[in-house]
Amino acid sequence: MCWPSGPLLRAAEAVFSNETPGTRVEKIMSFTVAEFENGLRRLTGASLRKTPDGAYDLSEAAGGADVYCTFDPKDDAVLSSLMRLPRARVVLDMRPLADAERSEFLLRFEKVFQRGGG
Repeated sequence: MCWPSGPLLRAAEAVFSNETPGTRVEKIMSFTVAEFENGLRRLTGASLRKTPDGAYDLSEAAGGADVYCTFDPKDDAVLSSLMRLPRARVVLDMRPLADAERSEFLLRFEKVFQRGGG
């Protein structure tokens, strides 16, 4: 096996770092709208609330801070004629949160949407 070095190593380190997430985090996730909304209910411990522009209000999961996310469905990833995976662009807007709060919130978000392996 060949280990990365130089620019490739720095890129790999950035992916697996403990750096504080930015105020805006964008992800490509493999969930249907129904699966995503079910996860948001687990995250907030409440029913879903949406803003007039369609963003999800996650303030209940963020200690009352105005944290929002959007879910933008994309074309399915087609792995074969029998296998398709849903895809969506999810954007978290965590501007009101301090660095430590953003890290904690993102960790909880990731755990709610974590899938089992095996």
